[in-house]
Amino acid sequence: MTGPRAIVPTQLAIGLGLIALSAVLAVGAYRFPPEMGFVILPAYVYPYLVAGFLAVVGLLLSYQALTGGFRELDSRNGVIPGGKTGAAWVTGGLLGVALLINLIGFVLAAALLFACSARGFGSRHPLRDLAIGIALTLPIYWLFNAGLGVSLPPLVNAWI
Repeated sequence: MTGPRAIVPTQLAIGLGLIALSAVLAVGAYRFPPEMGFVILPAYVYPYLVAGFLAVVGLLLSYQALTGGFRELDSRNGVIPGGKTGAAWVTGGLLGVALLINLIGFVLAAALLFACSARGFGSRHPLRDLAIGIALTLPIYWLFNAGLGVSLPPLVNAWI
């Protein structure tokens, strides 16, 4: 029989920080004027959805931190993916989006950012990560264009 699992304070701070961020987003959404709206949905809907998602993730991370720490960390060699190399991948992805979004379009630029960020956090499957990035950004593109009426750079540019 094992004893009680230790609380991991830094991981708990991450979970509680996400919960606090979700509360700030919810308060901001609440402050939107009721007549302010976009094409289909009122302006406060999307911030409430993001706040709810962040709250759920924050609660789950806090629960894991209180019951022994995040479960999916690779503890075999004590090295957590990321560090300077990971930060360089994420930074490169952000710069890539800034430089390429008007050239290759929103979906491909955001998918590239996702793939670079995944690599920075230890993924070794760039094609899979790129496909996941495209699958995640297509609905975002459609929500912004159809749901909010906000024009993003084209889905794919004419030269592709």
